[in-house]
Amino acid sequence: MTKGCGQLKLRSLLMFIMLFSMLILPASAAYEWSNEITVGTDDMVWEYTEKYSDDRSVIFKSFIDVEFGDNDNFVSAWELLKADVKTSRSFQESIEKKMDVKIDNSSKNVTLLGVETTMSNELLGPTNERKDIVNNYQVLYEFRTPLTEDGSNMWFQGEPDTDVTISLPSELKFISVDGIDNESIKEDEDGTHISGEFGFTGEVTVYFSVEEPEIPVMETDVNTSVSTSDAEDDTTSFLERIFPGITDDLLDKLRSDTFKSF
Repeated sequence: MTKGCGQLKLRSLLMFIMLFSMLILPASAAYEWSNEITVGTDDMVWEYTEKYSDDRSVIFKSFIDVEFGDNDNFVSAWELLKADVKTSRSFQESIEKKMDVKIDNSSKNVTLLGVETTMSNELLGPTNERKDIVNNYQVLYEFRTPLTEDGSNMWFQGEPDTDVTISLPSELKFISVDGIDNESIKEDEDGTHISGEFGFTGEVTVYFSVEEPEIPVMETDVNTSVSTSDAEDDTTSFLERIFPGITDDLLDKLRSDTFKSF
């Protein structure tokens, strides 16, 4: 067995041990994941925030050191940058393979623009230091047709049992939501905000309609009346606009007929 193959197998074994350790450690407060989904009429931002603490933070830093560095128990700025770029690319590819947003049961109106990753600076340094690590991921989407013109529901595929907040714009009227546990609905001038946790399937559907703009009501004076002469003037003006000179012709005809009768 060559030296290169031996190092590759050792690296794979270390990665397996670290990932397995992260799985068997009790989640509790050592790992947190939350979702902030902000829907616009023609675009959307899905922001993920993950937090590692205690032993999980040590394991995560060791993973970066092994996967993107030289396994020297120290995470450098270059290793963190490589982890950032790789994470963004992998995240985007996974969404492209299986879109996690649908409008009216289809993703044809949804375009994935990109993924922006911000890895915590607390990842830098010795891997055995226990620090709270907070990473942020923003996934940007665009709608080919605005929701105000096409759409009655939106479907989201999230991580089961994680916190989620979905904000709808004021142009959309919230109707109902399926798939969120412990839901809380709040409305303000910016729109509707739905909070809770993704259910056991991780699927959430929000139903909405387009908020119709208010039509201004013209104020009228109940004491205002139209006299007969005013009505006649209006009628005359209307006829004159359509048939110019008709009034004068009628008067001339009436005068002529009157003189003939005498």
